Amino acid sequence: MYVLVFSESAWYHFVYCDESLFSALSKFRMAQQASTAWIMNLNERRRRYIVRTVCARLLDQYGLLRHANPIDPLDDLIFIILSNRTRIPVAVRGFKTLKSEFQNWGQALVRPNDLERLLRPMGLALKKSRQILELLTQIQSEFGDCNLEPIRKFNEPNAEAYLTSLPGVSLKVAKCVMMYTLSFQVLPVDSNVHRIATRLGWVSRKRADQCHKDLEKLVSPSLRFGFHVDAIAHANVLCRARSPVCTRCPIATYCQYYALSKGAN
Repeated sequence: MYVLVFSESAWYHFVYCDESLFSALSKFRMAQQASTAWIMNLNERRRRYIVRTVCARLLDQYGLLRHANPIDPLDDLIFIILSNRTRIPVAVRGFKTLKSEFQNWGQALVRPNDLERLLRPMGLALKKSRQILELLTQIQSEFGDCNLEPIRKFNEPNAEAYLTSLPGVSLKVAKCVMMYTLSFQVLPVDSNVHRIATRLGWVSRKRADQCHKDLEKLVSPSLRFGFHVDAIAHANVLCRARSPVCTRCPIATYCQYYALSKGAN
């Protein structure tokens, strides 16, 4: 009996396995650390086919989801902040509470104690309330009001640059707002998307925030929204961090993690 310890998106897992599975999973982790992702060793035509097929199968399995993200850009930005390190149902309840308490986000600026109080049941209230207040202050200073409607007129590079200039807004968060509310064909990479892409052999970088360019180069613009939302669903339903349900996976045929695990049995 072997114990394989590996890190996936900053979570450490302990896998008990026999010698053959230990060898296969070890090779998979070595492949992940290689400078070139597995799929990049294929010719362009084969790569395009695999990406299209995987996206189509995920779409058939889960549909085109929004994961509770609002359609207003500032609403969505605040919702994403609330959902960070928080379960989505809790973030949804918290967001609805804020929307019912404040008629507009400008009211949160003049009632900062209420903002922190309302966020307290969600955890990290002080940190999240400070971040929200800081970005609302900057937005109001630059646009004269607490809304992000003006950036609908921005092109993609300017929208990304502006959003990432806001306090605490990472590239992933900026791309989420751009994708969900501004109709930009970008591909945000969170820990769920990173797990799916890594197991498929589409990326080899260890951190999700290092993979945006790699995945946007691989996944065509028209497929990015669907791949993002369906990869999140897939990561929560079947391709879990621990004990993935590979036997029910609609994309196992194209998964390097599954191929190596199956080959060991």
